[in-house]
Amino acid sequence: MQGVGQGRSLGQRRSQEQKFGWSREEEQGWSQEQEQRRSQEQKLGWSREEEQGWSQEQVQRRSQEQKLGWSREEEQGWSLEQEQRWSQEQEPGWSWEQEQGRGPEQEPEPGPKSEQRRGQEQGRGEAQERGGVSEDGPPAQSGRWLLTPAFPRVEPRCALPRDVPYWACVAATPSPAGAVGTAGGAVGAVEAVGDARDPHVQLAGCPKPVHDGRQGGRERPLLRSRAPGHSGQHVQPAGGRAHQPGREIPGLPLLPEDKLHLQGQVLRGPGAQGPPDGAEARGAGHLPVPSQLPSLEDRAAADPDGGGSFPQQRFQVNINGFLQRQQGDTPQFTVGNELFHLIPRYFVNVPSRPLWYTVDQSPVLILGGIPEEKSILLTDTSFKDFFLVELSIDSCWVGSFYCPHPNFTATIYDAIATESILFIRQNQLVYYFTGTYITLHESNRGSGSWVRVLAKECIKKLCPVHFHSNGSEYIMALTTGKNEGYVHFGTITDGRVSFELLPRKQSVCQGIQVVNCSITWAIYMEDHHRLLLLVEIEDPAAGKRFQVVSYDLVSDYLAILYTIPEFIPDARGLEFLMILGTESYTNFPMVPKGMSYNPYNHMLFIWGNFLLQSYDNENFIYLLDFPKELSIKYLVNSFRGEMAIVTETEEIWYLLEGSHRVYKLFPSEGWEVYVSLQRMHQSSLHAPNETMVTLFYEDSKLYQLVYLINDQQGRLVKRLVPVEQLLMYQQLGNRYILERQGGHLTLSFSNLCPFTVMRLRDLPNPQIYTRQERYRARPPRVLEASGFHTRNSLAVYQGLVYYLLWLHSKYYKPYADPVHDPTWRWWKNKKQDHHYYFYLASNWQSAGNVHIDMASYEKIYDLKAEHELPERIFLDKGASYRFSIFLSVRGHSFKSEAQSGFSFYLRSRLDLGLVLAHPHCIEAVVWQELLINRNSVLFWVTLSDKKACFDQGISGHHLMKTSMLIKVVGSAGHCFQNTYQGPRMQGNLMVPMFIGCPPGKRLAFDITYTLQYNRQQNKHYFDCVHVDREMPCFLFRDIFYPFFLIQDLVTGDSGSFQGSYVLKVVGGGPTLDTIKEYSEEDIYRYNSPLDKTDSLIWTTRNATTTEDPAFNILSHQSLGIEWLCLENSPCHDTIPHSIFAPEFFFKVLVSNRGVDKSTYCDYQLTFLLHIHGLPLSATRALFILVVSASIFLGLVVLYLIFCLLLPVMMKACNILRWKINNLIASESYYSSTSSSMIFSSASRTRSRIGSRISSRIISKMAEEKTAKPE
Repeated sequence: MQGVGQGRSLGQRRSQEQKFGWSREEEQGWSQEQEQRRSQEQKLGWSREEEQGWSQEQVQRRSQEQKLGWSREEEQGWSLEQEQRWSQEQEPGWSWEQEQGRGPEQEPEPGPKSEQRRGQEQGRGEAQERGGVSEDGPPAQSGRWLLTPAFPRVEPRCALPRDVPYWACVAATPSPAGAVGTAGGAVGAVEAVGDARDPHVQLAGCPKPVHDGRQGGRERPLLRSRAPGHSGQHVQPAGGRAHQPGREIPGLPLLPEDKLHLQGQVLRGPGAQGPPDGAEARGAGHLPVPSQLPSLEDRAAADPDGGGSFPQQRFQVNINGFLQRQQGDTPQFTVGNELFHLIPRYFVNVPSRPLWYTVDQSPVLILGGIPEEKSILLTDTSFKDFFLVELSIDSCWVGSFYCPHPNFTATIYDAIATESILFIRQNQLVYYFTGTYITLHESNRGSGSWVRVLAKECIKKLCPVHFHSNGSEYIMALTTGKNEGYVHFGTITDGRVSFELLPRKQSVCQGIQVVNCSITWAIYMEDHHRLLLLVEIEDPAAGKRFQVVSYDLVSDYLAILYTIPEFIPDARGLEFLMILGTESYTNFPMVPKGMSYNPYNHMLFIWGNFLLQSYDNENFIYLLDFPKELSIKYLVNSFRGEMAIVTETEEIWYLLEGSHRVYKLFPSEGWEVYVSLQRMHQSSLHAPNETMVTLFYEDSKLYQLVYLINDQQGRLVKRLVPVEQLLMYQQLGNRYILERQGGHLTLSFSNLCPFTVMRLRDLPNPQIYTRQERYRARPPRVLEASGFHTRNSLAVYQGLVYYLLWLHSKYYKPYADPVHDPTWRWWKNKKQDHHYYFYLASNWQSAGNVHIDMASYEKIYDLKAEHELPERIFLDKGASYRFSIFLSVRGHSFKSEAQSGFSFYLRSRLDLGLVLAHPHCIEAVVWQELLINRNSVLFWVTLSDKKACFDQGISGHHLMKTSMLIKVVGSAGHCFQNTYQGPRMQGNLMVPMFIGCPPGKRLAFDITYTLQYNRQQNKHYFDCVHVDREMPCFLFRDIFYPFFLIQDLVTGDSGSFQGSYVLKVVGGGPTLDTIKEYSEEDIYRYNSPLDKTDSLIWTTRNATTTEDPAFNILSHQSLGIEWLCLENSPCHDTIPHSIFAPEFFFKVLVSNRGVDKSTYCDYQLTFLLHIHGLPLSATRALFILVVSASIFLGLVVLYLIFCLLLPVMMKACNILRWKINNLIASESYYSSTSSSMIFSSASRTRSRIGSRISSRIISKMAEEKTAKPE
């Protein structure tokens, strides 16, 4: 997906075509026959353009251009200089708005005046295209050149979801399921956005030429192309809301921007579907993904040029678990009802309030404070867009004698967002709502309604905990009334909330031995499991006083950490004052209101009408720049070395952590200058009447949420607070000198920055330290003559990207692949057909007219540094990070100092300071090299882990937070670097650091080398009868030599595990279906060399054991494992299920915890081991032998008997057969004789009877004859 620069503009190409006498048809390879055919088409009055739907006006205009040999650029009056300037705009990092001094945040927003102005400009552009007269007068014509105002501003011609200037055309493409939805019901629609920098990119749905959305809005004609182009992607909010901002991301075909909702049933990829938990996308097609299961809040960065030399544009990729689908595919909030009207009384003259959330974890932010309304502002894009939601809470009033609330109000005072739960406080009641995040909780635990918690308590304040720890998030509720002096400490784990009343034994008041006290603020230090409480003590005799009290959650120990002075110290003429107790004080009382703690640099601030700073929580420094007449309302910490202060009068102050200067940003002279310049640029982000709603940091930049009223119309906008520009303007206003030279005055400015150039050099590749995994995913090639991306091609591409991210999140292979890349198994069986698919694509015969290049989906391991320190640094045991800083010094930078004797050495006047938050854990070495001929200094900085502050932990878990701060002495607030995005502060570099096992490292079973080494040592290898490529077998009687790999999923490194480990059989069974887990007692009996119950499964000849010594310690140099399967082991006397030898599946656990001192990583690997050829028990073997022998002997006896008695039996059988035959013959003779005699007698009898009958008949007839005459 890398951005493809166009190289030369359309006008330049057309000019070269005319100059060298060749046409575009020849360039495209048109034959003479094709040219003649085109001429015939033109003669007959029709053209290919008309066939494709071109209008008659467009056809005539194109014909006129071809006849006259001129181009659209020439018609608009572009000179050669302008054409060259257009080409320069295509280079990375340039835009028309930036050249005019307007940053991305200063682009005009839609409004009545801007609409009118855009309409006028569009009218002028269309009039100029027709050759007509605009409002500014007729354009001058000279020959075939049409002179118009340079660089006309033209608006997009197709319908857009939001009227935003400089927007590319959008083709809406909903997903097959209707939307891309999260596991909570939030919805969105994916849209394809074209890259207007590439003329071959055409966008469906845009009937007119597409305008560049990034370079200033000049119109460029689209040319027909057979080659596919690049497209961008925009995510439309649920319901297609009109206030959703859209943005073109050049060079990035499909990048989730505002809300990416991932669900496996939405888009079908080329395999089993599953939901990735989150993703990042960075660079032109680079998709960096956290190696661990990421948070629901994630960042996506897009480098439009793909080079990386400029800062990336960052976007949010969040999941909103507080939306659900209703009937008709309409989204609805589960926390309440959405309101669509922003009433001015909600914001005008309403005090600003802090934005509280879990840093880098919360996908959804909420903000309360709307007077007399139980409504909040809710956003999942850091207020790029937002929703006003009326909460569905009961708003009960539970007043009693122990809850001294004077009156009832519907206002939501405190609102805190965690990773999956929202907390609010209304009056004395606390509610929470759990979002539906199936990918996070692995089950649907979303709330159906708001849940009231601590119902019997009177809560006066909620205090946030900005960072998660040990897989949990935290929140604190301060009580009043009957439980005054206690803190309700809430823990959120896997979407479940639990509260504990602290201290456990006695209240804070009793612990510090006072009668009346009240807790004003609470801070949780997760690294030390300790609470810091700001306690107000009311003493009738001494008055009010404040103390900082420490409470240890593990030991339940309570102690006073610091007593705050009663009055402001008197430190006139100083920048800061170290409070030692011996200084003098004024009569102005100190009134503390809260505290702020940065876990990275271990810095604590106590604030009120003063500002105290401490590096060790015991010794404090008073900062004098902040006036005692003001009172701080809240602090905003970036946790990257910068902090903003908001006072009760809505003033904004700025502080660099590690320095002692506090700068006033608003109101100030610098602010007035900046606002005046913005009004000159007609910026829509400023208005005469405005109210600040909140102040917050995002990506180390300070932002305001402001309610503006302009022309009696109010709106909420998010705008950048340009801290660097404001400080520069203030310096210019205070650091100038008027000197008289000759007869006139000259103005000169004094620059307080001690250097002119500061560069970072020799930076190592960042991935090994930032621990971000990156993928390249380019879009498929569309085999269409139009070059349009269709719904099918976009669906295919989305499915590929989602499936890639799912492969990443689900990639866990105990058996190491030859290439530990999730994409390797994706394409490994189709690589052999790569050329065939390419041949089909070359002939436009690919299925679905989409061609997917397998090489376009790969993991990136060779990312280079971008001349800046990484976002974060992870250090394993003994690891180091080394880089250099190049400084060009202002003026004379060297001085000579005498040493012993007559030798001298040069010393730089420029000093570099390095502050470590935990110097007992991190070692820093700075080496200086003087470059005299260049008037520069080169500092080499090396940071190393001391191997002293961490034990062992799972990869990416239980890391120790620390930081490094590099300061060029005298540069704080004075040194700035001009960039194309505006000034950037230099001289202070703060980088968070994490000590422990870095994310993305894992232990894997090296099956390839294990098979090779076992075959070499045992001189043979016998696999199972039924071969399984994924799980090879090992023979029972052979010595087993296991080997393991340490795979770095971020850098791609893979090496043999050289440390020590413990191997245990923790489960097993004769088949895969009968594998069962063993209990702790069974695991000890089956694996411990101390076992005396004849239950061992295996043994080794190594003599090294653990400290107890319960188990054997193995390494890559071990002598191997011998399988035993003793009498009481589960694999003993395994019954074979066939004629082959018995088999057994062992579930093996390998761990280096407590036995390997070479790393902080606690590696644990569980895998199945298939062993065949197990022996039978002696009893069963003897039984089988006896039965087999008996059967054999019986068969032999039968055979012998058969062989010996066979002749006798044959003779007896012959005699018996002879007798039987004789008997049969005699019987047959007698039977035949008797039958003949019977037959003859019967015949004689029948003849006699017949004769008798005949004689009787004759006699009767004679009698009848004699009787007739009578």
